Amino acid sequence: MEIKHLETKIIHHFNNASESEVTDGFSWYERAHNECILLSQVFELPLSKVVGVVSALSPNNKWHRNLHDTWNFLDKPHLNTKVCTFKNQRRKALSILKSDGTDSTILGILKGSKTQNFFNNILHYNSSDAVTVDLWAFRSVELDQSVKNFKITATAYKNVADSLGIRPHQLQAVVWGVVRGATA
Repeated sequence: MEIKHLETKIIHHFNNASESEVTDGFSWYERAHNECILLSQVFELPLSKVVGVVSALSPNNKWHRNLHDTWNFLDKPHLNTKVCTFKNQRRKALSILKSDGTDSTILGILKGSKTQNFFNNILHYNSSDAVTVDLWAFRSVELDQSVKNFKITATAYKNVADSLGIRPHQLQAVVWGVVRGATA
């Protein structure tokens, strides 16, 4: 699929966003960052480790459930701790907690582009140029969720964000609200 076609779809969703969807999208990653700060204070852990655990536990998980699961996991960090994601993601979360907590180490543990970008967007919400390409980002451009479609989707989001003068993750969060809201 041609990238201009994807960009047109993203712009269409962005232009159809309500004022509250734009406001929520622009601040979503900052609010997520602040939630992680609270968890890092409660559990006396470095912020990078908390964001890493959130990111590791995020696949196929709704945000509020992701936070609940992270709390439970940080309270009882064990492979058998009940969370709503895959066992391999719990392994990654455990490895993150045992790691030195540097960005490069955590990104190496996360491995997946979606979770790595989610980590960067939450931890570095004010400077990240990453795009969290999740199920909803793929749906927004009507592509199948796959590794082969990841780069073109991310590039389309970056191009549109650049043209609008905003961060790619802000655009992604606004479009996420529009597309998810339309299908919810």
